[in-house]
Amino acid sequence: MAGKSSKGSKRLLDLRGQTWWFRMAVPAACLDHFDGKTMYMQSLNTGDIKQAMAQRDILEREVRTLFARVKAGEIITSAEEIAEQRGQIYREAMAAVTQSGDSEALQDLVWAAEAEEDALKEEARERFARAFVGDHPIDHHFDAYLGAIKLAPKTTAERRGVLNHFARWCLAEKFRLPDITRKTAGRYVTEVIEPMDRSTAKKHMTALRGYWEYLLMRGHVTGELKDNPWLGQEVVSKRRRVERGEREEERPYTEDELKRLLYARYPDGIDPDWELLLRDALTISCLSGMRQAEVLTLWIEDVHDGVFDIQQGKTEAAARKVPIHPALAEIIQRRTEGKEARDWLFHELAGLRDPGDTFGKRFNRFRVLLQVDDKRPGKRRSLVNFHSARRWFITEARHAGQQIETIRDVVGHKADKKKDITFGVYTTGASAAQLKACIEAVMLPSGG
Repeated sequence: MAGKSSKGSKRLLDLRGQTWWFRMAVPAACLDHFDGKTMYMQSLNTGDIKQAMAQRDILEREVRTLFARVKAGEIITSAEEIAEQRGQIYREAMAAVTQSGDSEALQDLVWAAEAEEDALKEEARERFARAFVGDHPIDHHFDAYLGAIKLAPKTTAERRGVLNHFARWCLAEKFRLPDITRKTAGRYVTEVIEPMDRSTAKKHMTALRGYWEYLLMRGHVTGELKDNPWLGQEVVSKRRRVERGEREEERPYTEDELKRLLYARYPDGIDPDWELLLRDALTISCLSGMRQAEVLTLWIEDVHDGVFDIQQGKTEAAARKVPIHPALAEIIQRRTEGKEARDWLFHELAGLRDPGDTFGKRFNRFRVLLQVDDKRPGKRRSLVNFHSARRWFITEARHAGQQIETIRDVVGHKADKKKDITFGVYTTGASAAQLKACIEAVMLPSGG
């Protein structure tokens, strides 16, 4: 009988008369919420098995999410939540049918949606109608989008911050998803993005284009990919006089600055329990060229056979094996002893909600108190920061005569295949001996 098997095309479907129904068992933990009903059932308002399967796949995800939220103890008005989910299901089903060109099936869906909306009451009807036309707040799909693109944690947090910036502007202007036209997007670019620093503006444009591409692909907003309102919204380059020092870029530490960070008396006004953490992380970065996030997220199992085995990172080239510098032996021994494979090398950060952000703020306070700072007019950030350790390693390796291509492999920079065919296409990278020699060519300044 249809709906009984957990496998196959008719999974979770039950044919009653000429209409397919969605049928899923309610978990024991959710029974009270559903008034003791053991089965969650919804009419799919179609006799077409293909349409029923398409709606089933969408509804299954939504209902499992609903069950999870109930189990987590969230306060959910069941009828309103389900009405909103049903409106979204109809919207996505109609997008699929429209693309197939089946006008008869499209009309059936429209009639079914209207009938279901008419049967609802007050708030549930309003939420169904909003979901059906995609009328959601700007941030409604943020979590789904950020989960789908699978960026590194630091990049994900940065992308969320950019999108939240736009969402707050829209909230103040009372704009929702259907209100974002090319003209609206152009206004945001003119008023908010154009005054930003060029690199910051580029990050905002990338995030907004990517979010709208996701919304279009998933059918959350109407149109094709070419209708993305952020396409072509290039930030105007404003030519102006360049003042003295304006082109200064973030830089490596000087020898004196690095000595202060590594050896100076730990400053007052900052938690003393953080001294080892801050200086250990800085030392590893200086002698490996690793990024802050790569250092802080190391597990014990990532430190083996004389290498830091980085499994993922900011770019494809970030996944690599970095030889462990001999000068790091004491730190590695101290931080790995007695720990399990999935324990953090920097265990002090394991319980924090956002370890990277917390560490970054604490490190910045640490270096400022040690007078390692380089703020310039018109620059948001100091020209020296934790990333200066990575810049210092690259500079020292280059000054020690190491090949640029080997340094690039050590620090996880990808070769430009268009500009460097030889090393971008026809080589598999530096040998283990070359990588080890590059690492060991860099030495920390003495503490004297």
